Amino acid sequence: INIILTKDNNSYRSFYNALLHEGYRDLAALLQDGIPGVSSGNRRSSMDGMTSYGQLKTILCEGGVPQRPVVFVARPKLVDAIKKKLYCLGSDPGWVIVYGMAGCGKTVLTAEALRDPQLLEDYFPGGVHWISVGKQDKAGLLIKLQNLCSRLEHDSTLSQRPPLNIEEAKDRLRLLMLRKYPR
Repeated sequence: INIILTKDNNSYRSFYNALLHEGYRDLAALLQDGIPGVSSGNRRSSMDGMTSYGQLKTILCEGGVPQRPVVFVARPKLVDAIKKKLYCLGSDPGWVIVYGMAGCGKTVLTAEALRDPQLLEDYFPGGVHWISVGKQDKAGLLIKLQNLCSRLEHDSTLSQRPPLNIEEAKDRLRLLMLRKYPR
């Protein structure tokens, strides 16, 4: 904690998101009130309506989007291909699935595509919710689904208990996606 406190606000938010996404919701809840720079309302810059760099970082951090790695190799053609598919969601809602062998750069490319402020502002005004599933046993998958339900229901007036099993979590997520987050 002392090391994190010597860093910038993004380090604190990243630590909070790591706790939240790795199944330490109780610890994350203790830190929630102290999250710096998290806005629940208007995320747009008052100057020109565009999302500022700081706001962009906050939106991505809140959604759990991985940060750019220290060693980063730009691959603009592949990033543009992902962005093009994400832009298609504006006229035809659905899913964009990025797949490939382990270690080929799926996460880095997709996270880089989401760093486009215009894409976020026009097509994902409520932010994004990043989930890394990978190979999980049933207990690990249930924890990830419970965390996602919690994140998506954060502004709900009804505080629901976490889903007790994978089927219940899938049903709740299906309803959330259809009713509350169709995009």
